[in-house]
Amino acid sequence: MTLGSSTPGGINRITNSTGDERAALEGMLRAYPVEQLVEEVLVAWQELADRNEDLVTSKQRLRVLELDLAERKDEVAPEIAQLRAAESHLEETSARIVHLERLLEDSKKELAENKSGLSAEQLASLETEASQLRELTTQQDDVIGEMEGRMSQMVEALERAADAGLTSVTADEVRALKAQADSLSSDLDAEKAANDSLEEERQRLRDIADRLRGLLDARDKRLGELEEQLERVMQGPRSVSAEHDYLVEQIEELKRRLLERNREYESLRRRERRLHNDVFERDERIQQMSLTIADFEAALTDRTSEVRELESQRDTAVHELDGVKRSERTREVVGRVFADSLSLVRTHDERELKKEIYANSPNVERTIKTPN
Repeated sequence: MTLGSSTPGGINRITNSTGDERAALEGMLRAYPVEQLVEEVLVAWQELADRNEDLVTSKQRLRVLELDLAERKDEVAPEIAQLRAAESHLEETSARIVHLERLLEDSKKELAENKSGLSAEQLASLETEASQLRELTTQQDDVIGEMEGRMSQMVEALERAADAGLTSVTADEVRALKAQADSLSSDLDAEKAANDSLEEERQRLRDIADRLRGLLDARDKRLGELEEQLERVMQGPRSVSAEHDYLVEQIEELKRRLLERNREYESLRRRERRLHNDVFERDERIQQMSLTIADFEAALTDRTSEVRELESQRDTAVHELDGVKRSERTREVVGRVFADSLSLVRTHDERELKKEIYANSPNVERTIKTPN
């Protein structure tokens, strides 16, 4: 992490300072050792963390004060809530008494109407009649099925006998018998349709009986409820003072319940405040972590730029070194060529000198010997 990247204020101060101050600050920082600079950065970072914690606590206190002020503005005081609850309970009790009176009148009207309705004996007679109709239809279905089977057997036997010539009945008579059988089958179909309609009527009567039974059960249940409500009303306060005492007891009970609800509300509000505090702390931690990540990113960017600058310097140094090597190789080649040319010149001069000496020397007799 580079200096000045941990605190944006420090960066702003450094950027806004003049050239002389910047140069003086750079000279002072370069004069410090690395360990001291690290300690200074750690101390500044700790101070920044302490300031952030103080800011978080102040925000939490401000939020709590705002919640209390909102509660005061909304008039959510326990005494006002208790008074309103008592008034609402009184209104509910009066409305309940009126409702009970109306229910009593409705029950009396229903009793008067039900007296003129169907009795239990009529319902029993309808049920017996429906059962008898059910048995009769089942018997008729059995008889009709048996007759159809016999008729089909007889027709098949007659057809076989007429085809074989074993009987005096002709084909026309067989056809007539078939026509009669068809007419009888159509009559049977009509009878079946009548039976089906009768079955539908029986089912409708059964449904009517079930509905009547359900209405009677509902009437009995309603009468029982009305009797219970009437008993409760009759067992209630008999005079104004007793009614007042009863209402006072009910109000006390409601106050007790209201206190319990207020305690529950206070516990819920404390829990909400704790949750708000946790949320604020988490947000502050997230913000601090985001600042730290931003600092790390800035430091990483600085390091990346430094690495890139070092890479560019390395590339230039490599290029310069390659140029120096090439020039050195060229110098060596030129030196070797110069040395070779110099040695050639020297050998040539020596040969010329030897020739001149040989030419100026007296005649010397030379003998050439050959090997034996």
